[in-house]
Amino acid sequence: MSKKNIIISEGNRPIWQLIIAAIHYTAIVSLLLFAIIDFDIAFNSEVIKKGINTFEVIIFLLPGALAFSLVKDVLFDLDKKQYKLQYSVGPIHFGKWEELPEIEYVSVFKQPLVDGNFIYEVNLWYQSNRHFNIYKNENKEKVFLLGKSVAKVLHVNLLDATVPNNYRWIKNKLDNYEN
Repeated sequence: MSKKNIIISEGNRPIWQLIIAAIHYTAIVSLLLFAIIDFDIAFNSEVIKKGINTFEVIIFLLPGALAFSLVKDVLFDLDKKQYKLQYSVGPIHFGKWEELPEIEYVSVFKQPLVDGNFIYEVNLWYQSNRHFNIYKNENKEKVFLLGKSVAKVLHVNLLDATVPNNYRWIKNKLDNYEN
């Protein structure tokens, strides 16, 4: 019997973020085109300075473009016991399949940010103290439901650590799962 596969996606970016990313990418491509069109084989200091300045501007714009367009997905192939952290920019995807370790439990916890706000994270724990993050969001309910769903599909328990120093285990009824 085939097991379920899991896809956890940040989803699509809001239109305003895509517009900002498009402006950044347009500027990067324009600068590259102008650099190619205006290319001069003469290697004097002025030409080299101009090339370095163009490259610096591109390096400055690229993180902004990525920040507003990069989407993180986590894919699980439970039949093959593999997972993949996949990063996407439009139709371009990066990531490789890795062996899924024996997951001991799923945790949902509250992480403080520098500005005083909080973010909630879902981690998968294995080998007693090793883990990897699969999702982050400011919405506690959304993160908790995702953690609960992943724990159910993986047949493990959920550690609710959303309240600091008041952790509680949410046991899954493992007898009710289909194997």
